[in-house]
Amino acid sequence: MDLVTISDRFPKGGETVFGSEFFTGFGGKGANPCVMAARLGAQASLVGKVGDDEHGRVYKQHLEAEGVDIRWVLTEKNVTTGIATIQVESSTGENKIVIVPGANNLLTPQDVFDAEETIKGCSVLSTVLEIKPEVVLTALKLGQKHGVRTVLNAAPARADLAPEILENTDILVLNQTEAEIISGITGKWQVTTAKLKEIGCKNIIVTLGSEGAVLLQEKRDPLLIPAPKVDEVVDTTGAGDAFVGSLVYFLLQNIYNPDLPEVVRKACALASFTVGKKGTQSSYPHRDLVTHLL
Repeated sequence: MDLVTISDRFPKGGETVFGSEFFTGFGGKGANPCVMAARLGAQASLVGKVGDDEHGRVYKQHLEAEGVDIRWVLTEKNVTTGIATIQVESSTGENKIVIVPGANNLLTPQDVFDAEETIKGCSVLSTVLEIKPEVVLTALKLGQKHGVRTVLNAAPARADLAPEILENTDILVLNQTEAEIISGITGKWQVTTAKLKEIGCKNIIVTLGSEGAVLLQEKRDPLLIPAPKVDEVVDTTGAGDAFVGSLVYFLLQNIYNPDLPEVVRKACALASFTVGKKGTQSSYPHRDLVTHLL
């Protein structure tokens, strides 16, 4: 669950500022892309955990209303549902986020094995780093075992990420800061992605915010794909997750031989669309609103 405050500017250390608005919303780096893909028309299933609190109950109802298969969204007793406190600076639309994982930390490899038949029946498996690395690796390996294309949104980034995770990822998505953390190298994407390629990454997408994204494919030159210009940026929260959900949706259109540059271009366009509204999932469009972008 997202707990969002909006103010003209971020407070400095030790400073208190007045905010103009507070609201709650549905978030999570796994659930966000899932909902985005579902709204565009994908059949989506989610593997995860919530707590036995009001947030968990409301969230499962929300996912069902979005048409997401929640058979593997488990409820953990005596623990809270994951929370993100989000500060948004209204003058720029930029955000600062603190995550308390809660029930997410209790997701286990066995929980993923239990969902193997569902994973086997999918075309794309997408996962994130808000859960334990061993759970991520289990999911990616199951995807590879069953010929499912695997996507890893490497956020929040970890400096100790096992190379085996990257080796089992078909498409790695991360921003420039995350690329620095995971590669262990400080520098622009040209430097960090060279290291990631050495580790074993096949296809890498580095998101660049308003500038778009860079696509690095096997045996091809890097390709910069610009994002469309946005007249008014209201809130960038969740735009990266919207990109991943859109990416997954467009991969489904030609799963065996996707045109990755075109997939990334369309995903950039849809992610840009979301920054014109407040909130995370509340900014994600349903299919009929963005037919022109599909």
